[in-house]
Amino acid sequence: MTTLAPPLARWLGAADSFAPEYPWETPDVTTGPGPARTAVLTITGMPRALRRSIETAMVVCVPSESDLSVPGADPLTADWFTAWRRSAGPGVRVACRQVITGTESEMAALERVVSQLAHEHDFTAELSLVD
Repeated sequence: MTTLAPPLARWLGAADSFAPEYPWETPDVTTGPGPARTAVLTITGMPRALRRSIETAMVVCVPSESDLSVPGADPLTADWFTAWRRSAGPGVRVACRQVITGTESEMAALERVVSQLAHEHDFTAELSLVD
């Protein structure tokens, strides 16, 4: 898991009745047994308005529990919480560098969605497997 633990993500989504539909179709992600992989998602120059889309993509595409999460940890101070920062570019742009764990198929699904958004909205995104 990445930005929000699945139960927290569902709770926040339910609390926001104005949540937009996903900008993609639900990926076919099989969360069956498979070795956990670690990857680094690096984004630069992304329009701030897409933060929610990227965070939702991480929740939807990588449904397995993170090897990085700590039970009972405060989600706002946990190491796996995505830290966004300002980035150069026209308008308000943001960047992040996020360590993610999940299966190979989950990582492939996340890479497809993030690459599509990067292409459509002219920003740089890379998902690099580190193990």
